[in-house]
Amino acid sequence: MFRRSRDPLRKALETLYHVRLLRNKIDMLYNRVSERRDVLFEKLTDLESKGEKYLAKRYAEEIAKLDKLLARLAAVQLILEKIDLALQYAINMREFSGLASEINNLVKDMSKIPELNIPDLNLVFIELQASARELSEASEANSVVDINYSISEGSDVKRILEEAREVMKKKLENELTV
Repeated sequence: MFRRSRDPLRKALETLYHVRLLRNKIDMLYNRVSERRDVLFEKLTDLESKGEKYLAKRYAEEIAKLDKLLARLAAVQLILEKIDLALQYAINMREFSGLASEINNLVKDMSKIPELNIPDLNLVFIELQASARELSEASEANSVVDINYSISEGSDVKRILEEAREVMKKKLENELTV
């Protein structure tokens, strides 16, 4: 009786909001980790200049771990930027049917990335998953679009999403091999 309307444009805007919110959280985390890495690197150089090899080695190991984390966060940022571009295209062209399911599948694949289990990111990512799922459901329910464009299915957006999927595959393969 009191069902919410399934407007794909509204759901796409909500999904875009959650993507950008997650990107901002990852940017903040990236900056904090980068600052921590810089502080540790300064301590490392001080210890090496004093001749304390053992502590310097420990700091170097910690810096290497932070560098790996920074690389992983950068990959997640790249994937989110590509999803952002695809959503912007879908909103502008009002083409939700094909893109919504691809974005939903990509977000499902992102759930396998361990960095998204960080408490700061986990809640926002869960909201992103829910909004992507709702967007997919809304676009399937409203497959008829009221505004028609003569532009075909948007090969650029499909290419962008394929690039995001390739980054995801490489990242997950690296996780499994390491």
